[in-house]
Amino acid sequence: MATPPRASCLDHALHNFNACNKVKEIEKCDDWTITIAFYSSLKFVEELLFPADYPHPCNEVNITEFENFHRYVSAHGRIGRPNPHKILSELVENYIEDDDVVNYYEDLKTACYNARYINYNVGEQRKQMSLEALEYIKNFVVSK
Repeated sequence: MATPPRASCLDHALHNFNACNKVKEIEKCDDWTITIAFYSSLKFVEELLFPADYPHPCNEVNITEFENFHRYVSAHGRIGRPNPHKILSELVENYIEDDDVVNYYEDLKTACYNARYINYNVGEQRKQMSLEALEYIKNFVVSK
């Protein structure tokens, strides 16, 4: 059986975005709406950030082309146990110039963490804020 081709980050982001729009209609699943919104935004920002040249994590003097986020995280593996969410947040903060994208991404990451690990009863207002953040990030990326 042949392995299907790997989806692009944008395709993956749009797939998650569409799933988010379906899940948001399910009663009492606001936590999952926020979680999917975050993971959709994660793929949208990966689309913006890769492929690109970055200082190599083990030797910042060397500028290296990284094909995708997975390869960038793997390069960190040589200097300890990497935390992919922290690494991506640093890239977003350092290399995305739109402050709203940066702030919305961090807000979604925090909201997702809270919904998953602290309190799944997040409420309609928090869900709507997350959907608005995702919509902004999506529109920003798609316009590039």
